[in-house]
Amino acid sequence: MKIAWKVALATLSILVVFFGAGSSLLVSLAFRSSLTREVEVAQEELQMLRLSYEAVCLARGVTLENMFKEGRGVARVLEENRYFAGRQFQVTTEAGRTVYSTMEAASDRELLEEIGEDTWGYSIRREEKTGQVYIHCADTVSLDDGVLYLECARDISSLFTDRETHYRIYRYLLLAVVASAGGVLILASFWLTRPIRDLGRTAGQLAAGDYASRAEVVGGDEVSELAESFNHMADAVEKNVHALADAARRQEEFTSNFIHELKTPLTSIIGYADMLRGGALNEEQTRKAAGYIFSEGKRLERLSMALMDLLVAGHGAVEVGEVDMEALCRQAAEAVRPALAARGIALEVQARPGTLRGSESLLKTMLINLLDNARKASQPGQTVTLTGLAEEKGYRLTVADQGRGIPRQDLERITEAFYMVDKSRTRAEGGAGLGLALCKTVAAFHGGALRFASREGQGTTVEVTLGGAADE
Repeated sequence: MKIAWKVALATLSILVVFFGAGSSLLVSLAFRSSLTREVEVAQEELQMLRLSYEAVCLARGVTLENMFKEGRGVARVLEENRYFAGRQFQVTTEAGRTVYSTMEAASDRELLEEIGEDTWGYSIRREEKTGQVYIHCADTVSLDDGVLYLECARDISSLFTDRETHYRIYRYLLLAVVASAGGVLILASFWLTRPIRDLGRTAGQLAAGDYASRAEVVGGDEVSELAESFNHMADAVEKNVHALADAARRQEEFTSNFIHELKTPLTSIIGYADMLRGGALNEEQTRKAAGYIFSEGKRLERLSMALMDLLVAGHGAVEVGEVDMEALCRQAAEAVRPALAARGIALEVQARPGTLRGSESLLKTMLINLLDNARKASQPGQTVTLTGLAEEKGYRLTVADQGRGIPRQDLERITEAFYMVDKSRTRAEGGAGLGLALCKTVAAFHGGALRFASREGQGTTVEVTLGGAADE
């Protein structure tokens, strides 16, 4: 079922329920109010009849003993009095004997048993034969030597007839409201859900590959907010699609660069090995060929180890534990200090105590790579600084050098695998362009990221904020 139909039916159902309940309540309240007024009028009539009857009995000296003897005289007075004319009432003794009666309805003995000398009561009765409804009231008449029971009946059949009429009108009115409101609600629902249908069409266009399609945003209601959110999602989808395409391109470049990095040393190894196999080399040439084979083999070894670390860090298949970051910084510094000292580069370490949940080996590999990159970028007499600082939710590492810096156009790509700012210099120093890609993956594994700040000729600062490795 379409949402427009759902909205229309739901709204119509709510309207029917509330309109029906409200109308029924109004009819019921009006009936109860009228019934309350009738009860009050019946009570007043009962009291007036009681007082008048007591006055007649007192004036004629009527008692229980002479009640039936003086009954005719009392009856004559009552019949001649206009106040009593046309009223339905009945006087009986405690034994149930009728003294006087003009009531069409039967006496209510249960009601008489409930009242006392100082209380009155009433009941609402429907006569089965006639179908008429009466308010039946009863009270006691005090005489000198005892009490009589006075009953009166007031016909309220019209109240119940009016209530049935009101309910019938309410039902007809409800049908009219449902018919008229239903049509209006259906039209309004289809008009209100038009932006949702437009949104669905836009979603279909996106699914078909039209990533530039966007929903129209009109107004400031929730549907407009949904359309705006949908457009933000479409922007993200388009961005992700472009990112995937870019990732596929980089993957292709990675494969091409990897093959190239393998081909170059393998070509040298195969060439020099073939020369050695020919056996026509003197001792110096043999030593030179063996040296080339050894150096190119070591280059392949470094490449394979870097790729292995990159794959391991990327898949998270490593053991994690609590790492003493201050000790880790000092160990990494000691590992690269000889290489820096050989080039006349000073190394300063300012590490604060702190622990981090992670892989000690991967973190150490990342630090060594960052320090080694700083060494390659520095000149003799310059200083490389390693700083470690514990934070509330992790640890921050900073490696800064005073070297040649990185061009602005290369900053966004230096963490791509096999990307080299200066390919000839990188290869001459034994690099393959995987170091920063590995550092980025290790940082991501530990809930962090690399941030670079660099100016050509003034040096580079790499900041790594780590939050710790997540539990698998």
